[in-house]
Amino acid sequence: MTLYLNGLSVRYGQRPVLTDLCLPPVAAGSVVGLLGANGAGKSTLLRALAGLQSATGTATLDGQSLLTSTHHEAVGYLPQSLPQGSPLLAYEAVLSTLRATRPDLSRRAAEQRIETVFDRLGLRDLALRTMAQLSGGQRQMVGLAQVLVRQPRLLLLDEPTSALDLRWQLAVLQTVRSLTVDHGCLALIAIHDINLAARFCDRLLILGDGTVIADGPPASALTPATLSDAYAVSARVERCSLGTPIVLADSALPL
Repeated sequence: MTLYLNGLSVRYGQRPVLTDLCLPPVAAGSVVGLLGANGAGKSTLLRALAGLQSATGTATLDGQSLLTSTHHEAVGYLPQSLPQGSPLLAYEAVLSTLRATRPDLSRRAAEQRIETVFDRLGLRDLALRTMAQLSGGQRQMVGLAQVLVRQPRLLLLDEPTSALDLRWQLAVLQTVRSLTVDHGCLALIAIHDINLAARFCDRLLILGDGTVIADGPPASALTPATLSDAYAVSARVERCSLGTPIVLADSALPL
C-alpha cells in the first residue's frame, strides 16, 4: 500500500492555499509529519485527503483516488476541533462512531474493537464517564479512539497532541507509531512540536506558502536554512544522545 501525491492544488475562492504539491510514494508502515507555520496548508492538505475540501491534481492510496472516490473505510480523519462535551459516555461516543461507519460489524465484534482501542490508548478508566465530564485533553483522546476503532488504512491526524500533557503526547505518538508498523497502515500527522515530529516520524513534509520547502527523513529535512524559510526563526539543529535531531530555536527573525 502506498500514498502518492502529484500536483495537488487547493484554492479558497481566488486565493491559492496549496499549489502543485507533490509527495513521492510513501510506503505502508510510515509516519509522515506535516510541519510548517500557521497557515502553511497543513490542515488544508489533511482535509483534502479526507474528502472534505475540493482539490485538483492527483492523490492516490494504493492506486485509488482520494479526491474522486468514496473512501470512508480506508481513511480516518481527526480534526483539530475537540469532540463536544455531551451526556454520552465515552464508550458510547466511540460505539456510535463505529456503528455509523461499520454497520456490518456484529455487536460482539464492535465491542471487542472498542475494548482493544481503549486498552491500547490507556482510556479504560474513562469509558463510563460522560463526555461532559472529561477535560479537553481527555476528549481529544476519545476523538482519537473514534478514529482508530475503525482500523483505517490511512490516518490523517490534525494536531492530535495539541491539548495533551507531555505523558499523553508521548503515549499517542507511540501508539500511532506502533499501529503503522503492526497493521501496515500510513499516518500523516500535522504537528507543531518539531522535536516530537523528529523523534516519531519517518519522514517530514515541511510546508511554506502552499508549497514544499523540504521533504525527507528528519535528519536531512531539518536544517537551519529550512527552519528559517518555514518559520522565520534563527535555529540550530543538534543531536541528542540517541542521535535524534533536536531543534533549538534562538530567535524570531523579522518578517
